[in-house]
Amino acid sequence: MKLAIVGAGPRGLLILERLIAWQQNHYPLTSVDITLYDPFPIGGRVWVTDQPHELIMNTASQQITLFYDNSVETNGPLAPGPSLAEWAQRYAVDYIQTIDVPHAQSFIDEAKHLGPNDYASRPLYGIYIQWVYEELLRRKSANVSVDFVQTPVDSIERHGDKYTVTTNAGSSVVDFAVMALGNIENTPTRDQLNLMEYAQANHRLYMQPGFPGEGDLSGLTKDDTVVLRGLGLSFFDFMARLTQGRGGTFTENDDQTLTYHATGKEPKIVAGSRRGMPYRAKGRNQKGPGEEWQPHFLTDSQIKRFKASGHITGQDFWTLLQHEVEYIYYTLLIEADYPDVPLDQFQLDFLADPDNSLTQYPIKQEDRLDWSYLANPAGDDVTDFTAFFVDYLKTDAVEAEKGSKTGPLTSALEVLRDMRDPIRQIVENELLADDQYLDFFLRWFNPLNDFLSIGPPAIRIQQLQALVKAGIVTLLPPGMTVTGDHGFFDTSSTTQPDQVYHGTALIEARVPAVNAPTARNPLLQQLLTDKYASLYELQLQTEKRFQSGAIAVDRQTNQLLDPSGHMQRGLYLWGVPTEGVHWLTTASPRPYVNDVSLKTADTMVENMWQEFGDRV
Repeated sequence: MKLAIVGAGPRGLLILERLIAWQQNHYPLTSVDITLYDPFPIGGRVWVTDQPHELIMNTASQQITLFYDNSVETNGPLAPGPSLAEWAQRYAVDYIQTIDVPHAQSFIDEAKHLGPNDYASRPLYGIYIQWVYEELLRRKSANVSVDFVQTPVDSIERHGDKYTVTTNAGSSVVDFAVMALGNIENTPTRDQLNLMEYAQANHRLYMQPGFPGEGDLSGLTKDDTVVLRGLGLSFFDFMARLTQGRGGTFTENDDQTLTYHATGKEPKIVAGSRRGMPYRAKGRNQKGPGEEWQPHFLTDSQIKRFKASGHITGQDFWTLLQHEVEYIYYTLLIEADYPDVPLDQFQLDFLADPDNSLTQYPIKQEDRLDWSYLANPAGDDVTDFTAFFVDYLKTDAVEAEKGSKTGPLTSALEVLRDMRDPIRQIVENELLADDQYLDFFLRWFNPLNDFLSIGPPAIRIQQLQALVKAGIVTLLPPGMTVTGDHGFFDTSSTTQPDQVYHGTALIEARVPAVNAPTARNPLLQQLLTDKYASLYELQLQTEKRFQSGAIAVDRQTNQLLDPSGHMQRGLYLWGVPTEGVHWLTTASPRPYVNDVSLKTADTMVENMWQEFGDRV
């Protein structure tokens, strides 16, 4: 059996691991020839080991793995291995001493001090991925060969029941091809082209959506004003590169806030977005591996009832998810602040009638969970936005430090993360009508969920607060606008349009959108052009079809679907380009939670073995 895996990041390695494990345990007499392709080293583009060390992950190290444990519902063999945290303590130091990596001693120091609830640097995770690859090579049987070719794949074409994989180094014929792809840059939009041309004509820097670890910022000086458009995770990466990356340091104050010590090399930073608020801080992790809040409303039995009826409305789904969040919030709030309230009785009452149970208990109005505030903290009438913002950041960091099992708000928002499996079941079983899936789920729920649940570690919020106080960073109120005028990138807010900042550089602080038709990837374009692949479409009630930017795949096997909806046997696509068909495709695999990425890789490889058996 011959296979090509396109993409050497975490997904590609999960496929490789499964192929090795299945062969060893179920098909030991079958020879397997695997070629792994990627223009970047093992680990892929996002996890290169020479990126700035100040860029960190947003998941605690004990909650990241590339190995299979006994929680995974799989027909394949289990092949345990260390989480990122375990690897750092057991294997990292010895391994780093054997490889050629820039600043090796800094990684050794980081690994020695990396605790299970700490956030690793992104390049250290890249080193972990490389170690995993070498560990898989050590585990494979003699009947399995693995080659890594560091080059992009230009095309994959079918010939009979096989595929020809072509690169600039030649071509090879395989039985199966798996594309395990991440974010892909797009060709510039008209607005982006105009900004690029404006920047070039005025000798300014403009960076379109891309990868925050990349891009030359060395030309920016203390005399520049850098406009960052976007307040998600990429914003914090650029913030770190322009401050810590220039030698700036933070020290902790007695009140747990930070003070920033500038080097004089930092440019001024003006940042904003439509919402005008950065993603909420991730709570201090108190959960062990595999520990999650369990559903009380979006239960397996409830999901089964939705499946039986064939649908759920967006509002019904959102109401149940709100109840999940509220149940944990009020449980922990009562434990902490309302000792006279009988918790067991409250929980029973809430489970029976969540909409009305609160009226029976003396919970202060200011302690009630305010969804409007959570979604829009700035409101519509903030006059002194900077003062509001500094106070908000401090409160956000304090709440995050209360922990993911004891802090009422932090733990409640953690529920959104722990409910990912029920949410995915609603998506994968297409229980929302196409109109609701588009308007409610993709356009409304997704941005709110990202804002509330996938934010940076609390340390980043503390750093941002310190940088605002130091005058390095200015945050715009909601409704950011940017225009080119008189050689500058002028930016302001629709809520306070008279306060205009004149930027000398503009950086789109966000990763590229999923949009296959404009993706700068020759392989995707070839697959679409030759009709091996098609775009995922939604049938709206207006009788119009909405064509998304996602690549259409079979939801169970991830095999490509052609424009007629026919499954392309032997040709698989898994990853970010399918976002919309699947949900939250960027999440890292977690140990001991029956992780969806681990299950997906196993299902795909099992399907390949079954198909191979059918052929022979």
